[in-house]
Amino acid sequence: MRNRPTRLKSVVGYCLLGLGALALLAGCATASSPGASPSPTGSSGASATIAGTWLVDPSENLQTEPFLTIVDDGSWVASDGCNVVRGTWELSADGTLTTTAGPSTLIGCDGKPLPFLFSNATSASVDGDTLVLQDPAGETITLVAGQEPRKQIATTTPTPST
Repeated sequence: MRNRPTRLKSVVGYCLLGLGALALLAGCATASSPGASPSPTGSSGASATIAGTWLVDPSENLQTEPFLTIVDDGSWVASDGCNVVRGTWELSADGTLTTTAGPSTLIGCDGKPLPFLFSNATSASVDGDTLVLQDPAGETITLVAGQEPRKQIATTTPTPST
């Protein structure tokens, strides 16, 4: 029975050590106002100008629905109509764009490769309701403002033929 008080002291000691570590971590946290969304690191007011959902011009008549959604918290998600990629972005005051991209599936697709185009763009700007991206070679792509497409589910059930 002598071991029991020693074990109790050890458990209490570990708990106190854990609480001390939490207190240290809490001291490192930064304060922000409630409900405020963080802005991308190193970006200026220009960051809010590219935030939104951007689509391929409907006149391109693609069989898929590619989209690019840029969130003002520094994240983005895009699809070529088959594959989805997520990442982060940062826009400097001079329009220089820096992005990261996560993994993607590699499903063959006839859509426009918006995840690739955005993650490789070096600058971005908005002209009215048009997002203009430029790659390192100086090639530009334009996207139009829109809403992220949702696949429609058939509401009718086919009747079997007799």
